[in-house]
Amino acid sequence: MKRFLSSIIILTFIFILGISISYAYDEVEVKDGGQIIGHVKFTGAQPKLDPIKVNKNQDYCGNEKASEALIVGKDGAVKYAVGYLDKIEKGKPIDRKKQTDLDQKKCAFGPHVSTMIKGTELAVINSDPILHNININVDGIQRMNKGQPKQNQVVVARLRHIGQGDITCDSHTHMRGYIHIFDHPYHAVTDDAGSFTIDNIPPGKYMLKVWHESWKLTGHDDDGRPLYDKPILLTKEVEVPAKGIAHVNFELK
Repeated sequence: MKRFLSSIIILTFIFILGISISYAYDEVEVKDGGQIIGHVKFTGAQPKLDPIKVNKNQDYCGNEKASEALIVGKDGAVKYAVGYLDKIEKGKPIDRKKQTDLDQKKCAFGPHVSTMIKGTELAVINSDPILHNININVDGIQRMNKGQPKQNQVVVARLRHIGQGDITCDSHTHMRGYIHIFDHPYHAVTDDAGSFTIDNIPPGKYMLKVWHESWKLTGHDDDGRPLYDKPILLTKEVEVPAKGIAHVNFELK
């Protein structure tokens, strides 16, 4: 009876405090693995985004930078959307030696959006001959804050919290990027063709999600950074066939 009451109390606290329950990921040998190829397309009239004003080092960075909040290519292809499997409990082994690279080049983060696995290394390089700063907040909590005053200086860190990482440079308020941190290896970012590929998936049914940062301007913060509406999250159920490919289409509008 006491054990039962203790469980009720714990679950009540989880509900009240909004504590998220993590799902353990088991690494197994995947036999007859399948593949998901996702396609993200923008439909309708493409919005025109205003450039972002540069407030420092204009002689090197320029006076303004094009917004990367929404990049639409040929036939409506959307770049920098994140596709991932939600709450997957087991699958292919994690490559714990894989390094994720992030460049501060020409006063912009490259790539603008990326993904990585928690506990693996993130290597950030300053390719510019000016001071940059890498500031990463994961779900609103600062997890990394390092200055890089020298050109070609590299900072290596391990991010150990899953979630959406918002990347900014304290020296240049026009700079913004995102890194999504997962506890499993089934995630990818769309390319210029609006496509992403997730491979070696155990056959079965999954919830496939696509994240996009949003381009709908709601205002500016105290430093002049544009503020956008909450990120867009799309979900579809997909069945992955053994040794086959599941094509899944998503639309933004």
